Amino acid sequence: MKILSPSAHGVIDVSFITFVALAPILFDLAPAVDTACFVLAGGYLLVTLLTDFRLGLLRLIPFPVHGWLDLFTGLALVAVPFLFHFEANSAERNLFLGLGIFSIIVWFVTDWKAQTRSLMTDRG
Repeated sequence: MKILSPSAHGVIDVSFITFVALAPILFDLAPAVDTACFVLAGGYLLVTLLTDFRLGLLRLIPFPVHGWLDLFTGLALVAVPFLFHFEANSAERNLFLGLGIFSIIVWFVTDWKAQTRSLMTDRG
C-alpha cells in the first residue's frame, strides 16, 4: 500500500537525517560509527536537496531514482552489522538494523510514481 506522497516522504527524510545526525549524541557509539552517522546524514541531506520534489533545492535527481537510492541504502544499512561483525545487542548493531529496516519500510509505502511530471522541465 502506497500511503506516502513525495511531500510526506520528504518530511520523513528530514526527520531521518536529523535522527542520524543526532545518533552520536543520543547513543554511546564507537568513534568510527559516529563518523559514519555524520557521513550518512550528509549523504541523505545531499540526495534530498538534489531530488526533484517539493523539498528539493536543485531538483536534479528524479524522485523514482531517489527511491532506488533509499532502497539500496536501507539494504546496506541492514547488512552493515553483519559485514563489520558488530556485537549482539550493541547500540551500533541495533541502530543500523533499525535505520535499515525503517528505510525499507518507508520505501515500500512511498508512492514513487505520484509525481509523473518533472518540475525541472515542465514550465507550463
